[in-house]
Amino acid sequence: MESWDLYDENRQLTGETMARGEAVPPGRYHLVVNGLFLNGKGETLLQRRTKDKEIMPDIWSVVGGSALLGEDSAAAIQRETEEEMGFTPNLRRGRVFLSEKRDRPGNGFFRDVWLFHQDVPLSHMRWQEEEVQDGMWILPEKIARDRTLWEQMTQLYFWEKAYPYLCLESMRVRIPLGTYRHYKGNLYQVEGLSLHSETLEPMVNYRALYGMGERWVRPASMWNEEIVLPDGRTARRFALME
Repeated sequence: MESWDLYDENRQLTGETMARGEAVPPGRYHLVVNGLFLNGKGETLLQRRTKDKEIMPDIWSVVGGSALLGEDSAAAIQRETEEEMGFTPNLRRGRVFLSEKRDRPGNGFFRDVWLFHQDVPLSHMRWQEEEVQDGMWILPEKIARDRTLWEQMTQLYFWEKAYPYLCLESMRVRIPLGTYRHYKGNLYQVEGLSLHSETLEPMVNYRALYGMGERWVRPASMWNEEIVLPDGRTARRFALME
């Protein structure tokens, strides 16, 4: 049976432990981790839970679970990824980008959400049969467009909070800093990406390399769109030059 370390409200180890399935004592917390991954195309990794899972069966989710006795956050996310998906996360290319504390009767916990930049083909993964039945790489914005998929993902308490930043990091992969040529010929310098303060949509901040050097903001989703030219050919709205 799994055993967990217990923490106080300041996330300090208390020296107390508990067994999985027991109620977490009042004022105590255990540690939960989740892992989000982005590949070189800006796609994120989802796993489909098995149909006989007791909690959230047969839905799309992400790597995650409770830290075992003696594990810190990094050791826990490494073990969970290896067990569930069959590959080792590159901790040097990962970081905790969201932490939260949840007070729930009998199940208080701290959660660390990790983000890794790592390319792992599905064919190189070995899913844990009792946990995972399928996996896929998908662009984050496509999750929001699929109502069923979005509803499944929002069963993860942290998802809606993490999602805008996952989109932003995905766009950073797809829109690196540099000089771009607009399909009409002018050059622009991408200086960074940001989130819209009201909608949390990823935005590109860029500067014209001609005229007065005006600075502009454009939704990142438009940046790599393909444009149909008058002669019928297609071109990217902005093409990376250097």
